[in-house]
Formats: sequence, C-alpha cells, structure tokens
Amino acid sequence: MRPLPLEGHYGQQVPTDLCAHCRLVWFDEFESVRLSGLGWVRLLREMQAAAGSGSATPAAAPACPRCSSALAPVHNLTRFGHFAALECPRRHGHLQSFSLLLAERGLVRPLSHGDLLALAREKREPTCLNCGAGLSGGMERCSHCDSPLVVIDMPRLMEALLMRHAEALPAAAGQQFGWPCRGCGAPVDPIRSTRCVSCQHPVVVPSVLDLRPVLDAVEPLLRAALPRAARPHGEKLRKLHGDHRATSAHRFWRFLRDGQESVSATGWLMLAGAAVLTWLYLR
Repeated sequence: MRPLPLEGHYGQQVPTDLCAHCRLVWFDEFESVRLSGLGWVRLLREMQAAAGSGSATPAAAPACPRCSSALAPVHNLTRFGHFAALECPRRHGHLQSFSLLLAERGLVRPLSHGDLLALAREKREPTCLNCGAGLSGGMERCSHCDSPLVVIDMPRLMEALLMRHAEALPAAAGQQFGWPCRGCGAPVDPIRSTRCVSCQHPVVVPSVLDLRPVLDAVEPLLRAALPRAARPHGEKLRKLHGDHRATSAHRFWRFLRDGQESVSATGWLMLAGAAVLTWLYLR
C-alpha cells in the first residue's frame, strides 16, 4: 500500500493508504466521513487509474499498515446499512474494497435488472464496479473479487462532490453539468435525475471510468471555492446593543405572555422566586 493524503473539510488532511492492485483503501478510524469534494475527486481519480490497469488481484491476508497486525472481519453499521470491512484489532483503522467504501458512504445502488437491460441497449458490457471484471447473467456477486454488484448513484455522488470547507457549493455551480443521455443524447441533470426527461432512459454508471467528464468539470469549481470568511469579533454583540428584546428578562416575559396557558409549575416557581428576591433587595 502507498500513502495517499486526501483533503478533508476546512482544508484538513486525511491520511489514507491505497493499494491499486487489490483495489483496497485504508482509512484511520472514522476518517472517511471527513472527505471534502476535492478529497473525493482525487480518490476517484486513483480508482480510475486502478480500473484502467486491468482486473484486481484479491489480497490473500492483508495486514494493518500502521502496526502490521492481522485484520479481523467486521460489519460496520451506517445509516445506509451494514457493510463489511477488515479492522485493526488495535483500532488503528479499517480496510475496505473500493466498492464497499462507496457503498458505506451511500454513493452506490444495487445493480438491477433494468440497469442490465439499459446497458444491453447501449451495447455496453456490465462490469464489476470494484475490480472491473465482466459479469454474466443471474449473478448477485462478482465471481472474481466477490464484491456485491452495484452501480454509482449519481445524485448522491454529486452531493458528495459539490462540497468543500464543510459547505455545499452554490446551487448555480451544479447547473453547469449536463450528463449526456446514452439513449437519445439529451443532457441529463446528474444532481437530480436518474432518468432522461426526453426518452426516460435510465442513467447507469457501472464504472468509475465513466466519471471522467464529471470530475474534470467539478475539480476547477472546487479549487475556486473559498472558505467562508469569519465575521469580525463582537459584530453580533454590537448589533444587539441597545435592543431590549435581546435581554434574558424580555425573552422570559415573552415566554410567559405567549404561552402562559402551558407554563409549567417550575416556570411559575421561578417567577415567584424572582419576585421574592426583588422584594428582598428593594427593602
């Protein structure tokens, strides 16, 4: 494996290791959730370079690149489901195949029968997203690398790409992309559409090699995005100066006035206590 530093949010560097021959990527614990759009662009370009070099060679017994310990199989739970990984017993991180990493981040969807029909109409052979090996009919997993058969989910991928400095790019940036429909040639919005509006042909992306035009268009927009400037110190306080509505007393009075029917016993007790303290102070 070789080191591959990727950009995270706010310009932080995310340490990563990648093996192009085995189609495996290593992340330290929970680091994959910190990737910015530019980090995903570089990682996808590395995946493209690996995909262009032929089918993957499955690793026999991968070890932790930090401590060389044998990795244990685990099933991590994310909001997209359970996903397999190889984890370091000393919690240095985890190792995943390319397709499983994309699946864990919700950037792929299962390869359906309709997708196979669409690829046949386009005269394209279905391939494994992870290793690039050809697929035969009726399979649920790749016979070469045993990865689940998935294709890239373009709307979710675009959502991950159009993100830098922990903020999404302006909506106008996404309007610059036109994914050409392979059925009729009409432009398809890859951010919102999974089918062509003109001919209803589905958008099927079985390989990272198909993403080159999108990455070439996205990368300069991401590099041009500047972080949000910090507001001057004390600006908010200066705006609130002299405004009685910003005081705690006014907020409490407004709470009593607007929701007096639902005021709890604690609220009335606090009000009574404040009145007693005020009377004692003024004596």
